[in-house]
Amino acid sequence: MMTKGKILLFDGVCNFCDGTVQFVLKHDKKAVFKFASLQSDAGQQILSHHSLPLSDFDSFVYVDGDRV
Repeated sequence: MMTKGKILLFDGVCNFCDGTVQFVLKHDKKAVFKFASLQSDAGQQILSHHSLPLSDFDSFVYVDGDRV
């Protein structure tokens, strides 16, 4: 599964993470980034594809194509 574009995976229950996503959205004038929570189906598929943990989230994951 190759992901297209630049994706930021974030902890969907973390207020700090939500604030960071809002900051990036506000400043991403060219809409370069896409977002998905780590807990979402899409986030879980991307994590699984890259053999990353599917729980115990404590960071953002930046995905650019097939690179993490």
